[in-house]
Amino acid sequence: MTLLCFVIVLQLWLAAGIRIFGRSGTSGFVTIQHSQFQLDSSLFRFYGTNAYWLQMAMDDDIDTTFHDIATAGFQVVRTWAFNDVPSKPSSGTYFQVLDVNNVTINDGPDGLQRLDKVVAAADKYGLKLLFTLTNNWNPVRSTPSSSWNRRQNSAGFPRGYLSNDYGGIDLYVRTFFPDGTHDKFYTDRKIIDVFKNYLAHVVTRYANNSVVLAWELGNDLQCSSTLPASSACNTHTITNWTAEISSYIKTLDSQHLVTAGDGGFYCLGCKKLFATQSTQPTTSLPGPSFDGTYGVDTEDIMAIPSIDFGSLQLFPDQTEYLPAVSNSSAINSIAGGSTWVALHSNSAALLGKPEVLTAAAIITQDHYSSFVPFNSSAPLPEGSCGGAQAFQQDYAFTSWAGIALSGNIQGVLEYLWLQNGLTSHGTTFSRRGIKRDLSISPQDGNGHYVGVANNQNADQFRASLPSVSQLF
Repeated sequence: MTLLCFVIVLQLWLAAGIRIFGRSGTSGFVTIQHSQFQLDSSLFRFYGTNAYWLQMAMDDDIDTTFHDIATAGFQVVRTWAFNDVPSKPSSGTYFQVLDVNNVTINDGPDGLQRLDKVVAAADKYGLKLLFTLTNNWNPVRSTPSSSWNRRQNSAGFPRGYLSNDYGGIDLYVRTFFPDGTHDKFYTDRKIIDVFKNYLAHVVTRYANNSVVLAWELGNDLQCSSTLPASSACNTHTITNWTAEISSYIKTLDSQHLVTAGDGGFYCLGCKKLFATQSTQPTTSLPGPSFDGTYGVDTEDIMAIPSIDFGSLQLFPDQTEYLPAVSNSSAINSIAGGSTWVALHSNSAALLGKPEVLTAAAIITQDHYSSFVPFNSSAPLPEGSCGGAQAFQQDYAFTSWAGIALSGNIQGVLEYLWLQNGLTSHGTTFSRRGIKRDLSISPQDGNGHYVGVANNQNADQFRASLPSVSQLF
């Protein structure tokens, strides 16, 4: 009974916050005052979702997706603002061709104009965007002949289906140093200059657009990925890179917030470059999540002056954050995740900056056969078993969000939004003419919320919104 009451109270609290802060007056830039997000002079604590694939969808599908996200009451969407390829693809969206002899940026209708469509649709429904600028994960695989927005591909995942299929750090390294280590991205001046050139195009494109909540330097920054780390890579490597790149973005855009995008790993007891206060080592916090193994010192990164808020992620199906407390993997995931969120709430208070849980997921048994780890391009072997039950997933999100939003973490973003009713997957022909097949958005096993796709158009949606007087 206590758990049920907690769930109901949290859901009512979230709904009230969404109504008060999410729909009335979302036109301004998000700022930070007194360690809290502010939007149009009001507190802005938000709940949202991830949809990395939006740039690959067709116009109508982008509109439908944002409509359903807004209808669900979510306020912020995290999505990829990069799409790197080694050569021009035969179909679909791409933003940058990384060629050792000629790096080019695509500003055309299958390039950054697709991101313009994403921004316009988010604005239409009063949503904010957290734009991610690169990705730690990009395992090598043969380039598919088709992209996700064109048609289904029974021979394998089409390009853009998986979150790790948009280029990123490893593609930069493979382009300029075929035998290089992952951390070349953080230290090599050629790569840094190429990355900055891309930032100059994208960041300035939206520097005056308040739909963008913030710039996230990269997804889950670490010393290694598919490519290994060099022996020289440590927490200072990524911290120094973060300081340089975040400062550079501030020279391009003084209006938007900046966050690193690291997964929130600690380096307790390590020498700090920026932080004057930090969580102290304790025997209750052992292991790679706390000893700098991943090359990340989240508190030192958060203390960088040009980093406005901290970030953390929560993927217990892929990372063991804390020692197990049970024989049940689901219980360990929920309990470890709750402790992880609470620790970061304390870090936010200690450093005097807000934090955002930028991505959180727990895979259910029903979706385990679709599970593709971020460092892979294929599902787990057939017959693999695992995952939580549906009610455990619901409890996990409720527990994590409750700890976060009742503490010092100012935003929570679920991973991953699933969208029904998409028309992007090709055409079929019949006697009645051309018919678009309806399908669902990418599912890597982490998909949680499924949009309703109820075919209500934008004008109907806006007309159905309650007036401000009805909200109080």
